[in-house]
Amino acid sequence: MMSRQNVLSFLREDADKKQKELAIRLGKQRKLLQEIEQKMQLLDNYLLQYRSQAIAAEASGILGSQALDTRNFIRQLEQVLHIQRDNVLRQQQSVAQLHAEWASARVREKGFAALAKRLEVEQQDQELRKIQKELDEWAQRRPVLR
Repeated sequence: MMSRQNVLSFLREDADKKQKELAIRLGKQRKLLQEIEQKMQLLDNYLLQYRSQAIAAEASGILGSQALDTRNFIRQLEQVLHIQRDNVLRQQQSVAQLHAEWASARVREKGFAALAKRLEVEQQDQELRKIQKELDEWAQRRPVLR
């Protein structure tokens, strides 16, 4: 049978392991989010650039087919940007969920650590009481010196 100390030690180690695993996953998800946001920013910059080029080209008298091709390309770029924004939102939600799981795991691990510390203090107190009791018994048995 496992002692309370062993059970708490096992639970604490398990909670610590889960918390660390979640921290690693959270770091990877945050990095992925950053990459997705950077790609979205790049697409947004391209879109602004193509829009301004299209406006300048139409003002200078670009041919109708070229203007239509440019507008179609801009529409496609807008659709890709919309998809990328959706990806960013999903990734932000994923990061938020993982952060909540990590925070919960951390609280759990800290709780087990506090319980283990409390048990350790309780065991030390019991040991001190035992020693004190033995000293008291010894003092009562010893002959009185006069």
